[in-house]
Amino acid sequence: MVSIDIGELLSAYFKRKRIYKSVLARKTGIGYQSIIKHQKAKTLRVDTLLKISEGLEHNFLMDIAVQLPKTYTTDAPVDTTTANEIEALKERIKLLEAEKQILLQVIGVKG
Repeated sequence: MVSIDIGELLSAYFKRKRIYKSVLARKTGIGYQSIIKHQKAKTLRVDTLLKISEGLEHNFLMDIAVQLPKTYTTDAPVDTTTANEIEALKERIKLLEAEKQILLQVIGVKG
């Protein structure tokens, strides 16, 4: 069974980014004492985690998702932007290599 300690996840982020809990409390509308309590809790309601994520502009849900086994399925859309860009660049390289060979032939240089 997968076990992720949300309080530990929050505490590590707060410490790493030097987050003031009082500022976070004002920004999210979550009480200061509640934020302290959330840091110590192993579990947290998703709506509360979303509020904290919005307040800090940090995706804690993704932090949790990457800790799940890679074999788990998802309905999230796959971002193929990078793969498409790489493929386009490979095609561009082929075209440029062909143009280079033609230019070298025209000027009489052996390639």
